Amino acid sequence: NFYFYIIFILLFSCNNDEKVIENFINSDPLPVEEMLNSTIIYTENGDVRVKIVSSKMTRYIKPENIITFSEGVKVDFYTDSTNKKSVLTSQNASVNNKTQIMIATDNVKLLSYDNKELLTEELIWDQKNNLIYTEREVKISTEDEVIYGVGFSSTPDFTEYEIKKAKGSFNLKKD
Repeated sequence: NFYFYIIFILLFSCNNDEKVIENFINSDPLPVEEMLNSTIIYTENGDVRVKIVSSKMTRYIKPENIITFSEGVKVDFYTDSTNKKSVLTSQNASVNNKTQIMIATDNVKLLSYDNKELLTEELIWDQKNNLIYTEREVKISTEDEVIYGVGFSSTPDFTEYEIKKAKGSFNLKKD
C-alpha cells in the first residue's frame, strides 16, 4: 500500500503545463557562437578591405544569419591591405550576412584619413552598394567647418558625402 501511494503521488505530481512548454520552445534564439575580443577580416582578391574588432561578438543562424557586436566596436575600411580609408567606431553593431548590411548604433563616429569626423547615433553600411548612410541627426567636423543635418550618405572612405537638411558654419571658397 505504501508503495502504491508513492507511485500515485509521483505520477500525478508530473505536470506538462502547455504554457511552460510553449515558452520553452518559443524562447529567444540562442547563439551558435560567442567570442570575446574578436577580430573579423573581410578580404577581396587577397587585399584586406574591412577589419572589425569587437569586445564581444555573438553569432546567430536562426531566425536569421546575424552577427552582433557589443561593448565597443571598431571597423577599419581599407583601399588595400596597407592603406586605411576610414575608421568607424560605435558601442554596438549588427551584421546581417544575407543582406550584407551592418547597422552601427550608440555613439557612432566615422573618422576619415583626412580628419573629417562624423558623429551620429546610427550608421548603416551597405556592403553590396558600397554605401554608408543614416536618416538620423549628424554632426560633421572638418578643419574649416562644422555642419549639422538630418540624413547623410557617403562611400565608406568618407571622401565625398551628402547631407540632407544641412545647417551650420560653411566655408565657401571664391575662385
